[in-house]
Amino acid sequence: MSTDNKCIFCNNKCDVNQTPNHHDLRTYSCDYCGEYILPLMGLGRISDSTNSSDKFKVACVLNERRLKGFGGIVLSISTDKEAKVCGYPVVSVKDVLNEFPKKASDFLHRTLLNLSRLRERPFDVIALSTMKAQDRLQLFFHDKTACDAFLRELEEQGFIRHNIATNTKETGAFFLTIKFWEIVDNLRKEEVGNKRAFVAMRFHKSMDDYYENGIRKAVEEAGYIPVRIDLQDFNEKICDEIIAEIRRDKFLIADFSWLRSGVFFEAGFAKGLGREVIFLVRKADVDELKEHFDTRQYNHIVY
Repeated sequence: MSTDNKCIFCNNKCDVNQTPNHHDLRTYSCDYCGEYILPLMGLGRISDSTNSSDKFKVACVLNERRLKGFGGIVLSISTDKEAKVCGYPVVSVKDVLNEFPKKASDFLHRTLLNLSRLRERPFDVIALSTMKAQDRLQLFFHDKTACDAFLRELEEQGFIRHNIATNTKETGAFFLTIKFWEIVDNLRKEEVGNKRAFVAMRFHKSMDDYYENGIRKAVEEAGYIPVRIDLQDFNEKICDEIIAEIRRDKFLIADFSWLRSGVFFEAGFAKGLGREVIFLVRKADVDELKEHFDTRQYNHIVY
């Protein structure tokens, strides 16, 4: 039987029910955190063992999952990629916390994507009040003052405009600008579903074995698609295509073997876009690579 209760993470009202076919689990249905499952005992006591900051972070990630249209989630002591309960993945609270944004660019981009999911058309008014804790979940900031400052920054950058075109009296009403939707269109190409990994390296027969049995194999086993520009079909100039490909790919693998200048450029461009870069180099080039101050501070995988 459903009972009115408080969401463990965002503290809003939610329903709690016994999970079908699992007497030791409870299913929580929250308007903000979506549906999640917890053990009746043990991890179910998370409300006593998790501090308020971590609870808010978990609530933000769960809210983001709900806005993306993802299904429920089973929170456990450890992640089990093979197991499912009621069709939901089993994920540790630690792994959920690791999904919370870390860099300023992450806060910005993921907030823009959250806001885009609240409205589907330009100039639809959003009534988001930083007085309400549940509205602050969209911005990933628990503190009202920080949320207000963030919204002012979004307005100054031209992503939102506070509403003056309607008679609404809602606190914090604003609409999403054309500039907002342009950047969101690009961000959507880079989201979780993006499985492309750009490979920057020397294109030579001597490197084919390293690529086929090392880089390509590792990337594919990790569930991604390796993209090597010399193996792609395109009509544009190769330099333009490299730039476009790095923009659309999720991360970049840079093999600095033979110290090719193009690899330095491509890795730097990816870094400038905020992409993750995995650094590789063959053992024979390690000493010479150390002379390059712009890359030597990064950890390299040596083979």
